Amino acid sequence: MSEVEALPLDVPQEVSSLLLPLQQGQMLVPVESLSEVIAMQVPMAAYDVPEWYLGDLIWREQRLPLLSFDVMRGEALGGTSENARIAVLSSGNPDGDLPYFALILQGTPRLVRVTQEELVLREQTLSPGELMHVALLGEEAVIPDLQSVERACLRYRESE
Repeated sequence: MSEVEALPLDVPQEVSSLLLPLQQGQMLVPVESLSEVIAMQVPMAAYDVPEWYLGDLIWREQRLPLLSFDVMRGEALGGTSENARIAVLSSGNPDGDLPYFALILQGTPRLVRVTQEELVLREQTLSPGELMHVALLGEEAVIPDLQSVERACLRYRESE
């Protein structure tokens, strides 16, 4: 039996993904994770929250936390560029308490096609919110742990 015959039938050969530009580096997510990219806006103030929790937004009649992924993983809070946008991402838990959250981007997402051959795992220490570091055709990116980001946001919301 060849290796190809041993693979499960539902393993995709290629995954449509997006590179999301951050203050430091970029994030790689499947296209299905991104719900919408919206214009930059000032969030409603939130008090007694971690520095990465920038406030709340109203999106499609839902209150979403706006966060800085860079700050969550230990970077300093920087300014936003004139190309800054907000990405609304699915937490991967559509029936949960927080099906979506928003994060600041420093530009426009870029569509990429990811194959197993093109994706290389990078051995690096993981910071909060990170699942793994990868290189895609020589470009460094981080794959977020969307469930841990959701849990971090919910911890704040529970203490409100």
